[in-house]
Formats: sequence, C-alpha cells, structure tokens
Amino acid sequence: MKMTRVVKIGNLSIGGKHPVRIKGMIKSPFSNRDAVLAEARQLEKEGAEAIRLAIKEEKDAALARILKKHINVPLVADIHFQYRFALAAIENGFDAIRLNPLNIEKESEVKEVAREAKKANIAIRIGINSGGFKKDFASSQALAKQMVKVVANYIRILERERFFDIMVSLKGSDPLSTIMANELFAKDFDYPLHLGVTATGSFLSGVVKSSIGLGQLLSQGIGSVIRVSLTAPSFTEIQVAKYILQALNLRAFGPQIISCPTCSRCEVNLIQMVEKLQEKLDKVSDAKPIRVALMGCVVNGPGEARQADIGAAFGQRKAVIFRKDKIIGRSDEKNILNDLCKEARKLWI
Repeated sequence: MKMTRVVKIGNLSIGGKHPVRIKGMIKSPFSNRDAVLAEARQLEKEGAEAIRLAIKEEKDAALARILKKHINVPLVADIHFQYRFALAAIENGFDAIRLNPLNIEKESEVKEVAREAKKANIAIRIGINSGGFKKDFASSQALAKQMVKVVANYIRILERERFFDIMVSLKGSDPLSTIMANELFAKDFDYPLHLGVTATGSFLSGVVKSSIGLGQLLSQGIGSVIRVSLTAPSFTEIQVAKYILQALNLRAFGPQIISCPTCSRCEVNLIQMVEKLQEKLDKVSDAKPIRVALMGCVVNGPGEARQADIGAAFGQRKAVIFRKDKIIGRSDEKNILNDLCKEARKLWI
C-alpha cells in the first residue's frame, strides 16, 4: 500500500494506514428537504463514511446545518464555477470542500478559499473530471498527463498559501485514463487520492468500469477514498463500493457468498437460492465477515464448500453441509437456506 499523508474530513481520517474509505453523494433535489434527509440517513445506514452534496446555489450551503442534526457522517461540499459557494459552505459547517480546477481557475479566488479553509481547519479536494476539458485528446495517456498537470498546478497554488490538507481526484469516463492518471500522480505526490470512474453509463456498465478502474488501482495500494459513480440510486453505489473493497480483502463488511455460476449439471434453482441467501444475510446487522458457500454440483462444490467457513454442495437435489473441512449435516432444496443461516449464526454469536 502506498503511504500517503493523513488528511481529515471532520473526524474521519483519510490516508496513511487508515482503511480505504467509502464516500456517497446525495442525489435528491434540494428543494425536497425530507427526501434529502431520508437519503442521507439511508447512505449512512448503508455504510457511507462521508457524504457529498453538490452546491448549486449559495443558499444550498445551509443544508449542512440541517443534516448535522440528524446524521453523524462528515459532509463535503461539491463546488463548481462560483468560489463564493465554497466560502458559504465553510461558513455553514461543511467538513471539506471539493474545488474543480477546470472551472474555478482564478488564483486569487483559490487562495481566498484556502485561507478560509485553513482557519476552519477543513480539507480541500482538488477534483478533476475528464468531461471538464473543452477538447479531445489523442489517447488516454495524453488525457491522463493533462489531468495530472492541471492538478499539480493547483496544488502549487494551495501550497504557496501553506495549505496542505489536500486530497485529489482524477476521474476519467473510462477505466484506462483513470488508472493512468492516478498512477502518474501517485509517483510524484503523497496526497491521498479519492478514486472513481465518472459518467460510466448504464448500471452494469458502470459496475464493470468502476470495478476495473478502482480494482486495478487499489490492488497497487493506490487510493484512500472511493466513490462509485452509477446512474442508479445512491445506496447502490455504497453497496458496490463495499463489494469491491471486500473482494480485494481491503475491508470486511459482512458474510461473503461463494456460489457457482451453474451449468447443466446443476439440478436445483441455485440462482434463486443465492439471491434469497443474500437477502437473509443482509438483514443480520451484527454478522461477521465469514465466507458462506452454496454450490450446485459435485465438480467444484465440495471443494469450495470445504474451504469456506460454512458451505453446502448439492449432488442432485440433496446437499451436504460443511463447516470448514468437516461434514456436519445434510439438507435439501427446501431447507438449505435456513440450515445454512442457522450454522452461520453459530460463528458470529
């Protein structure tokens, strides 16, 4: 893992030896305060460790005061075009500010925000997206280099103000440019990186692009915060982020299901079973991060089931239940989910 300096968003420590954090974003219209509050609560419950709000008008900054009465996660103000919105966000108690160097460019304005952020002891994220450029690039590498160049120049402005509570994000709409930009940045700077692939398309496309881009970087030890961007409800972004981190063994959030893709050898409705098993496990608030295997046939089933903490492998329509490498019981299609959950509970009580 690449060691970075530590930056704080409220009471949340980012970078250094701290775990990779998960950030969410409010998508409800700010005109509907009840919807915004409900969404913020849902994001917090789902596992968001910081929540970002896009400040479109100066009055939107007052939302921080309202939300902080009801949720406990730090809030980040997403600022574009108008530096005054950043000043308002600082005044209203936001815990960090995101500035876009492609639309807040005047050095005097950036310096003013830095001075006020320093007084308030809050961090600034320099966030650049590929869509902010008004030109095409010959290659992903050319785009990545330009993103890093713009961010580096912005960092120098902040550093001249003796401001070092900086985070950075370099997001392309494709995994390749995102990976290249963050790899380039990580070679020369030790500021924490907020990772994401932006404008990813439909849900499945977005999950794939985010998994490739974030997974490649995180597997190299690059990245201190992730925000999965999907054209989907905000809580699903938190779910996908957790799956990515857990798949890489970077964080553990609860039971992980191991299941086969099924083939003509499978004689049970394993797809439905796995969906129902996931629903059951998701409802357990204190579940430990154990591995639960549910396999459909005798080819790989017994091996995967033995290697999990709790597992079941079907042969025809009957199942053998394993705890680690020992057979502890037998079940069938009708009872297997309850039997697996019963055994799993013994491991986290």
